[in-house]
Amino acid sequence: MDFDYRLLAKYLTDTLSPEEMEKVERWRVLSIENEDIFSKLVKLRVSWKFTQYNTPEHIEKALNGLNVKIDSRRRFQIFRSVMRYAAVVLLLVSFSYVGWDYLKPDNYVTITVKQSEDVKKIKLADGSTAWLKSGSSLKIPETFTADNRKLSLQGEAFFDVAKNAQSPLYISTNYVNIKVLGTAFNVKTDEEHQNVETVLARGKVALLDKQWKAVLDMSPGEKVTYNNRKNEYATEVVDVNICTAWRLNQFVFENVTLREIVNQLSVKFNVNINLESSKLAQRKFRCVINEDESLPDILKLLKFLAPIRYRIEGDEVFIYE
Repeated sequence: MDFDYRLLAKYLTDTLSPEEMEKVERWRVLSIENEDIFSKLVKLRVSWKFTQYNTPEHIEKALNGLNVKIDSRRRFQIFRSVMRYAAVVLLLVSFSYVGWDYLKPDNYVTITVKQSEDVKKIKLADGSTAWLKSGSSLKIPETFTADNRKLSLQGEAFFDVAKNAQSPLYISTNYVNIKVLGTAFNVKTDEEHQNVETVLARGKVALLDKQWKAVLDMSPGEKVTYNNRKNEYATEVVDVNICTAWRLNQFVFENVTLREIVNQLSVKFNVNINLESSKLAQRKFRCVINEDESLPDILKLLKFLAPIRYRIEGDEVFIYE
């Protein structure tokens, strides 16, 4: 089969047409050698380290190390538009592990907090601390060194980063990346709406796009929301203490209606809370509630803050004026 190896470069850039992808699949199953090449290509494509080093300078360095090892019979021409991927393609075809070792992904340990679990506090090797919210996961390099301080987050986490001016810490999400030195900030990813919210409590962070190019610098007290679907950044000033109180296992309600409060309590305690007055449902509250408090204790607090009454009947709660 006369295979056009430039299709592998297009696979890396996610620019294959359905017809071209069929050609790759047919080539892939022709031999064990092809299957092995494609397997390495897949690993490289999903590697966020490849995304980071996917620059002309890094690719040229890998290419120079490969040229002397390539069998002349396997050489092929690559258009200038895909030259930045030439080292990777040549690497895969020639089985030279010089370039693969240079670009291969690092090994990571994934820490996951289930939906039913409490906030998990994680101490990193460099002295930084991370609080991981329920339903979230954090990937940490097995070897956390000055040259490898890159984390990957899904969900929500608060970071208090130790100062290390010579080696920034990087947080990677599916939509934006974050570069930090000594600082404290909160990151929340929303896969359903393709949003990433970053709240800066202290210090300075730089938001980067997925190509690791700087987009903007944040100041303390700011929340920046990136919408991936619209490719837009929105900035607003917020109360940092309220936005980050979750790591202390607290509910912070700031000018929130009773309807919104009972909705959260219903989920937390797995009960059905009935508000028997629409006027009462719209009443707004300002309060801080510890998550380890019982439902009766929380209802007593709300009763103290507003003229309400309540009764509990099994899994049903009734709140009335």
